[in-house]
Amino acid sequence: MNNPVPEETARPAGWAEHVVDQLTGMDEVDQGLITAVHGQPDLTAETGVRRAHALHAAAMGLGPAGCAAAAGISEALLANWRQDPAFDAALSAAGALAGAERVAHPGQLNGFALGILLRSLARDAHLGTAAHAAGITREQLTRLRRGNPAVNSLIEAALRRARVRQSAGRRTKRGFGYRLVHRAEAPAADSTGADEA
Repeated sequence: MNNPVPEETARPAGWAEHVVDQLTGMDEVDQGLITAVHGQPDLTAETGVRRAHALHAAAMGLGPAGCAAAAGISEALLANWRQDPAFDAALSAAGALAGAERVAHPGQLNGFALGILLRSLARDAHLGTAAHAAGITREQLTRLRRGNPAVNSLIEAALRRARVRQSAGRRTKRGFGYRLVHRAEAPAADSTGADEA
């Protein structure tokens, strides 16, 4: 499980902090783009983005825990989404694609899974829970951390981010939180069948 150490790890703390900042800022970027388009937070649009993240995770070889973590939701909500036949078929097809392309190997991380691991840790998930979402065991994660200084630096940066969030009082319990957002009504179609702008 040893990988070559990237050149950037000559300054591991600064490099790792930058990478974790970029990963944890992705949710804010998604929300900002949705708000820019709709003028306010929109649940339907946000759900679409989160479902797309879950599909991406499945296409990268992650199981239900990883798909849920990628979407920033609980596994129970992912299971609820799977009651929609179209979403369930898409998720199954994405998983089949991952198998055909061999993008994931049991017990090994790819870059996407590492991102899921880091985002989970930065959100204050337990190490074992984050490892499970990334498709590895806690023991495999421990071996990876010992054998790969770059990955260890990233994990330490994510753990520091979680501690900062805790000390700022941004989250007092582990798990997923939900917020209320405005749900826009579907736009009416004009006589040509196109949505009004």
